[in-house]
Formats: sequence, C-alpha cells, structure tokens
Amino acid sequence: MNILFDQPYYLEINEARWESAEKIISSLPKIKTCIDAGCGPGWFAERLAERELVVFGIDGRAELTEEARRRVPKAIFSTIDITSLQAAAFLPKADLVFCFGLLYHLENPFAAIRALYQASNRFLLIETQIAPEEGAGFQLVSEGQNETQGLTYHALIPSRKALVKMLYVAGFSHVMRYTGKVNHIDFNDSLSRRHRREIFLASRESGAFPDFVHEDQPVTPKIDYTIKP
Repeated sequence: MNILFDQPYYLEINEARWESAEKIISSLPKIKTCIDAGCGPGWFAERLAERELVVFGIDGRAELTEEARRRVPKAIFSTIDITSLQAAAFLPKADLVFCFGLLYHLENPFAAIRALYQASNRFLLIETQIAPEEGAGFQLVSEGQNETQGLTYHALIPSRKALVKMLYVAGFSHVMRYTGKVNHIDFNDSLSRRHRREIFLASRESGAFPDFVHEDQPVTPKIDYTIKP
C-alpha cells in the first residue's frame, strides 16, 4: 500500500523522533507493555515491538490499522477514535502509552488525554506540536484532507501550559518536559523560526529521568471580562 506516511518528510521526522524516544524508553524501569496511540501504518509500533514490548496499536482510520497489521505482525491493532466516549472502555492497560504525532490532529485533545491516562498504568510519553502562546490556550487550525491528518480535518493545538494543565487534570502526578536534542528542525529554534514540537513524559509515579525538567501545574483562573480604563 502506497501512503503519504512513506514519503521522505515523514520518514525523516520519525527517525529523529525515534532516536530520542528510544533513549527515553530505555531509561524507564520495567516497561513490558505499550499502547501506540495514533499508530498510523505501524512505523513506531514496529520499533516498539523490536524492543520486545507487547504492543497494542490504535488509530482512527481503519485503512491504516489494516496496513499496520500487514507490516507489523508482532503487534495487535484496533481502529479506535481516541476522543470518543467509548475509547477508554475499549483500551487495555499498559505500562507505557506512546503518543507521537497525534494530539495536534484532534478536535478534542482533552478527551484524548483523559483516555490515555485511563490506559496508562505508569507512563505517557507524548510528542506534539505546541501553539506559540504564553497562556494555557489553544489554536484552532484547518488541516489538509488526507490520511496523515485528523478525522475531521480540524484541530485544537494546545500551548505548552495548556498541555501540561490537561495532563495534571487528567490525573498524572508528575509532568516533565524533554530538554534533550532532537535532530529535526521542528524541535529546534533558529533566528527566523521558533520550534513547534516538544516531548513530554507524564507519570503516575515519582522519579528522575535524564534530559527531563519538571513542569509545575499552571494556574488557569476564570476569564476576567472587566473593561480596563
């Protein structure tokens, strides 16, 4: 099956993501089971399975989970919309929930975070685009209409503070941001362009992990509608 995920752009960014993700996963103690949320055709699921993890991949598009089954026979795949009310009920529990390249394609990222928390016994490792704003806000964007985009082709992209707040509110007791080097332009600032992607580790347990810094839970007060003179 010839799909857009096989084009050089996606392969290049996946290689850069995995170089960092593999180091992170290696530092997590006693990880045996993993959910690959937003698995697409199975690129990350294949590498997770090669680490001898029991991998369960989910995606909202049936054609992609079907292709993932063909490419990665060692893993199990299912078609699930992570933002649906039924998502948490259908997801198994896993030591690690791996979610790279999904959140910024969703209309309801908060619902997804809640479902991912329910599925996570210990850790959620998440990579996403972040909106370039200081507060705990979101930006609504329209996407291209192809299989690499969200199911509705519209998405709410969270700022860093919004993502961190959602992770805490969902139930994680510790949220950390990755400060290690990711060898792709989307993760690094330049003179003309700020980075647009970041990696976070949310955990149900305490611990110190290389190249991560703790993120405090942001304060998100009610909106002040007072007209200032």
